[in-house]
Amino acid sequence: QRAMADAGIRVIYPDAPTVPYTLMRGHMMPVWFDRAAMAYNAPEDKEGMARSVEQVDVEIDRLVAEGVPVESIGVVGFSMGGCLALHVVYGRSRYAGKLALCGAMSTFLAEDSSVDALAARRFAGEAARRPPPIFVAHGSEDQMIQPAWAEATRKRLGAAGIKVPDAMTMYRTAHDLCQPEVEALTEFVLRHLKAS
Repeated sequence: QRAMADAGIRVIYPDAPTVPYTLMRGHMMPVWFDRAAMAYNAPEDKEGMARSVEQVDVEIDRLVAEGVPVESIGVVGFSMGGCLALHVVYGRSRYAGKLALCGAMSTFLAEDSSVDALAARRFAGEAARRPPPIFVAHGSEDQMIQPAWAEATRKRLGAAGIKVPDAMTMYRTAHDLCQPEVEALTEFVLRHLKAS
C-alpha cells in the first residue's frame, strides 16, 4: 500500500453488508452476497449481487463527484470481493466498461453468472469497446474455491471479449494472499493507473 500512496493512489476498503448467509446456517455475516452452496454450479445470488454492485457504485459516485476521472478508478477484490469486482468492472454496474482496471484474486463467477452475457455485449463483436485490463491469480492449494473454477471463469471472461492472461497465475498458497501476489497486483495497479 505504501507504493500506491507514494504514487498518489488512494485505496478504499468498503465493508460488505451484514446479511444472512446460507453457508453459515443463515447467521448474519459480513458478505457481499449469499451462496446456496460453495459450488461452481450453484446459482448466483442476483439480488445480493445487485445490492453490492450498487454499494460500490455509490463509492465510485463519491469519487467522481470529488473530481476523480472514472477511467482512473480500479476495482480489486479477493474471494467474494473478487467476484464483486468482476461484476462492477465488466457486468451490471453503471460504470462497467469505463473503469481503469479489475483485480480478481481467488475467486470465480457462478456458472449462471450474468457477467458473461453483459460483458460479451460490451466487449465482443463489431461495436466492441476495449475492456479494462484484468489481474487474475489463485492459490494452488485453495480448498475453498477450486482452482478449476477460477480457470473456467478466466476462459469465460476471454470468450466474452476480455483480454485475459493466457493462463491463470498460480501462487503456492491456500485461500489467502501471499507477498509475491500482492507485489504483482501492486505492479499491475501502478502500471495501469499511471497510464490512465
